[in-house]
Amino acid sequence: MFTTLNLKSWNDFKSFTQDLSENWVFRGQLNMRWELRNAIERTDFIHLYKGIEADFVHEFMRGARNYLSKDETPEHLIEWLALMQHHGAPTRLLDFSKSPFVAAFFAFENCDDSPEKNTAIWAFNVNFIKTKAVELLEPHFGEELAKSNNRINEQVFEKIFFANEYALVFPIEPFRMNRRYSLQQSIFVSTGTGHLPFMKQLQFLDDASSKAVIKIELPAALQKEVLRDLLRMNLHRASLFPDLDGYAASLRLRYNSMKSPEEMLAAQLQKFEDGALRFIP
Repeated sequence: MFTTLNLKSWNDFKSFTQDLSENWVFRGQLNMRWELRNAIERTDFIHLYKGIEADFVHEFMRGARNYLSKDETPEHLIEWLALMQHHGAPTRLLDFSKSPFVAAFFAFENCDDSPEKNTAIWAFNVNFIKTKAVELLEPHFGEELAKSNNRINEQVFEKIFFANEYALVFPIEPFRMNRRYSLQQSIFVSTGTGHLPFMKQLQFLDDASSKAVIKIELPAALQKEVLRDLLRMNLHRASLFPDLDGYAASLRLRYNSMKSPEEMLAAQLQKFEDGALRFIP
């Protein structure tokens, strides 16, 4: 279903992603063995009856209005789902980032850095996936897609969502994004139906999936090196989650990533051996 790329170093990852076009988006996962799963497929209720996901969303809409000002209230279904995602309510959306480094942060932040463990960063060519999705949807939503210039906009998405019967995945971006999602350069990948697993619906790509989906595996033992480098890029929890909780978690992570005296000494000795440093007479 997809291409697996096993990289051994952080520099290999940076070099590989640098050569990818802007059509690619990324999602980091702590464990390479985890499949891609959205939150709605992990619920106990999704298989009770076909329309239960829509009922769940409508109930959230009714209740959430008690907590939102007029300006904060979403205007479209996709914005409601993004709000639900932000606050931990299960949806069929899966978060990706346009930045490979943001995805790497989420892959490495809390991973098990045992030598035998690997993290995974998934890469999707969303332009290719969107094109294939439009080809599948055109016989059913030709008029709507023609009006949107073959974009899966808010109106097209709403029809796909409530039809709840087309097994595919496709990228979608709400017109309005909250600050956190903007900082994380987020983009959502949605499934066409809520009751089938994400990985099963990804199969709509058939043989083309190996060109559009890449699973990049990296040793979890690189954790400190990766997080230190991301910190130099100003990528840490405080910058990605702009609140006090994010700051506190970022501070903890920064201190945990500090080099030990032994690591600092080894680094200095290596520099002397490489001729990068000279003793001052």
